[in-house]
Amino acid sequence: MCAPTVEAFTMAKKGSTGSAGRFGARYGRVSRRRVSEIEDEMNEKHACPDCGSEAVSRQGTGIWQCSKCDYKYAGGAYKPETPGGRTVSRSIRAALGEGEGEADVEAEADVEAVEE
Repeated sequence: MCAPTVEAFTMAKKGSTGSAGRFGARYGRVSRRRVSEIEDEMNEKHACPDCGSEAVSRQGTGIWQCSKCDYKYAGGAYKPETPGGRTVSRSIRAALGEGEGEADVEAEADVEAVEE
């Protein structure tokens, strides 16, 4: 009779753990993945609202600074611009745009009245 063959079992391939690898097997898979995604996004280069260059980095909790023009501003804890801040900026821009449009119409009406 033939001797039984022994099959070699291979271990699962290990993926890259990212920044959350420091937690090891603690805290659960989903929590570690969320931390990793947040930290990856936080450490990316972001556009400066002042000069537009991709040189904004996080200085501390909610403090962001452009390394090119040294413009320092407050933002979110993990993102330089929060969704709420984006909404407020859009609302302010819309309000200023509407206000300027009405002022232009009133100014044109005044000019026509003076010319007559």
